[in-house]
Amino acid sequence: MVTYEAMDGTSRRAGEQRRTELGKFLKARRARLSPGDFGMPRGSRRRTPGLRREEVALLAGVGVTWYTWLEQGRQINASTQVLDAVAGTLRLDRVEREHLYRLAEATPVRTECVLAAVPDTIREIVHSLEPLPASLVSSRFDILMSNNAYKELFRDWHSMPCIHKNTLWCCITEPSARDKFPEYAQQVRYLVARLRSG
Repeated sequence: MVTYEAMDGTSRRAGEQRRTELGKFLKARRARLSPGDFGMPRGSRRRTPGLRREEVALLAGVGVTWYTWLEQGRQINASTQVLDAVAGTLRLDRVEREHLYRLAEATPVRTECVLAAVPDTIREIVHSLEPLPASLVSSRFDILMSNNAYKELFRDWHSMPCIHKNTLWCCITEPSARDKFPEYAQQVRYLVARLRSG
């Protein structure tokens, strides 16, 4: 007969092992990237290759302590939104994102947020609109592609690295965004309502 205590202990060990694997996975993915990948200076005295924990936390918009605990395998609740931000920062592909969510025992917000391939005919249309700025945006406001005029127009728009390539994310997290929209509060409410209705 299997007792409740034995089952509980097995479950606890499985959870600890999963959190340990999560920490190893995050460290390995962090080591693949460098500050230069995000337009940041390399800095001095790096003992190991890759981004530091503090840099990942900053770029993902999460607390340093929280991200450190996540890598250390501590038992914390990670929301899917925060995991999605970490996945975007670490530039995980679809399979890696699913692995991250599985290890964190979370359900992905929507796996289709990973940018889809844009057909060549659509790319040609967007590029043919030059010199007018044009971009292709998904129903979740992910910027799938843009032409050179669009990139030139918005080149100096961000004061922080634009890693998520999502117009709604940028509107909410970019410090200078409030100055760029004449009716900022109404615009953000409208965009959020459209996202929720999708």
